[in-house]
Amino acid sequence: MTNRGWFILLFGAALVGIGLLALNFPVFLDAYDQWGWQIKCGTGYSADLMQAEIARQASPHTNFVDQCQTALASRRAWSIPIAVAGWLILFGVAIALWLHASPTTQRADALT
Repeated sequence: MTNRGWFILLFGAALVGIGLLALNFPVFLDAYDQWGWQIKCGTGYSADLMQAEIARQASPHTNFVDQCQTALASRRAWSIPIAVAGWLILFGVAIALWLHASPTTQRADALT
């Protein structure tokens, strides 16, 4: 494999890592509950709307649950495509390596 192949492989792996790591970090609102804690909505993998629901009951004029769902959707909207793009790059490199290593593949210089 050439240096370009290694670079593409590392780039794809980095994209997958960034996407999955971004999904792992907690999502917070820019609002605080009645006890002074910043409202946590969960992570990109799973929603945890309990704190938002309790804060909404304490302050009925704001809808923290909807804000949390929007924040989670926003996190997922950019991190999932990054991870998928990385997987597609890795899949493309794997296919290219498989085709290159296949014994049925004929090279142009072998035909002459």
